[in-house]
Amino acid sequence: MITQYPWVSVKAQERKYIEIGIMITMLIGIITLYSVPTFGNKVTHKEEYKAPPLEVFSIPATIQAPEMIIPIRPSIPVESEDEDIDPDLPLNLFFEPKDVFLLMPPAAPPLPDIFMEPWMVSELPIPVGGYGELMRKVIYPEIAKEVGIQGTVTIEALIGKDGLIKNARVLSGVPKTGLDEAALTAVLQTTFHPALQMGKPVAVRMSIPIVFILK
Repeated sequence: MITQYPWVSVKAQERKYIEIGIMITMLIGIITLYSVPTFGNKVTHKEEYKAPPLEVFSIPATIQAPEMIIPIRPSIPVESEDEDIDPDLPLNLFFEPKDVFLLMPPAAPPLPDIFMEPWMVSELPIPVGGYGELMRKVIYPEIAKEVGIQGTVTIEALIGKDGLIKNARVLSGVPKTGLDEAALTAVLQTTFHPALQMGKPVAVRMSIPIVFILK
């Protein structure tokens, strides 16, 4: 006969082990609850991002200067003193180098640093004594009169604040006839009333056309 002791029986000790297990589980749960950190009070609220105010700079509008158009003054006719030209005069006289003598104009001084265009000034320069005084200085080349050469010579002149010609050149003309040189020499020898801008004299560049006409 086998003797069974109560403390050895699993069934008799079942309730005891269950209670011990429940107590151990509760103890572990309590320890776990207090040992795990809480984040409820440490949660930070992010503020909404606000962009800094933008500085607005006003850029002034650029003003483009109008297109430079150099006006051409009315043509100034130059009449010859000889009314009659011999029709039998041989034309080959003009092309003989030994019969041609051209007066070279004097060298012009250097350009000023600042000058204006005709459309920029309120009053354009005019010759002292009028354009008639300028035309009296134009000498019609004899060889051109004999051959019957006519034409228009346009001189581009830079007139300083003092009314003197600072520089001049033939813009368009009749080359190899003496007309270009005669017109350029007359302009270089002429003194002008200077151009005015807001009542003050200024340097200006302008075109002066001179027409050579035979009677």
